[in-house]
Amino acid sequence: MRKWRNWDEWFNPLYFPLITAIPIEIWLLILIQRKAWSTVELTTFIIAALFLVFAGIVEMSSEETKHRTFGHLYLGSSVIFGSLGYMFF
Repeated sequence: MRKWRNWDEWFNPLYFPLITAIPIEIWLLILIQRKAWSTVELTTFIIAALFLVFAGIVEMSSEETKHRTFGHLYLGSSVIFGSLGYMFF
């Protein structure tokens, strides 16, 4: 139980969009090639892209190089996923 109290030692919130939003975006881009999106899938795609934009802006405001790098990664991936979603939809 002590491990759960010190969650910031074994889980860094900086990586949270890497394990949530980016796999969801990839899965939805693969899914759109098989069938047309429903409103739930489109809404999930938009929310995940907005989450990447938010995470990128928050990380870009930090002064550490690692956080800025991930901020660029999140903002760049939101632009890429947004443009691919626009092209496929």
